[in-house]
Amino acid sequence: MGMAEEIIAEPNYEKLCSHIIGSDNQIRFAAFVNDKSKILHSAQRDNLDALLADHEIGMSIHYTLERWRKAQNFTFRLGKERLTFTEYDHVTLVTIPFKGKLLLVSTEPRIPYDPIIEKVNSILTDWEKL
Repeated sequence: MGMAEEIIAEPNYEKLCSHIIGSDNQIRFAAFVNDKSKILHSAQRDNLDALLADHEIGMSIHYTLERWRKAQNFTFRLGKERLTFTEYDHVTLVTIPFKGKLLLVSTEPRIPYDPIIEKVNSILTDWEKL
């Protein structure tokens, strides 16, 4: 017999995005992207107008990945990046690495972020066990 191959199942990004969106009313949008800026799945809260057009979302993801890659240059000194915040007037963007992908979450601006981060991290921890 040959060597056994480990099968690594991808998370169900659709369910995961829905779970994240449903965890807090202040979350506007959640998406998982790969290292090529491809959206694996995204979800937006119902009855909200998108702040960016589709092509602008793609540009935003590209710039987010660029910033994240640049930050990786300091991991040898600072450790692994756990999350980043980018706060704008109309939205706050949170980026969280998860299983080789990036989770992008947008929230309403100027809100208490700790409860949201705790909820999202709890969801991710539960899904990491699967």
